[in-house]
Amino acid sequence: MSKKHIALVAHDNKKKELIEWSKSHHESMATCELYATGTTGRLVSEALGMPVHRLQSGPLGGDQ
Repeated sequence: MSKKHIALVAHDNKKKELIEWSKSHHESMATCELYATGTTGRLVSEALGMPVHRLQSGPLGGDQ
């Protein structure tokens, strides 16, 4: 079975909530590939001790 891929996205004023959600689902996400934009990815990675693929946000990341 292939790994699941999860994108974690949050506006600035919702990052704390996403971190708390991620902590409560840490066990489920342990076998997944995680993706997020820069700051969100860093915060999630630090909180969970897991690698997160960090992408550029907005137009630099392909948002048109």
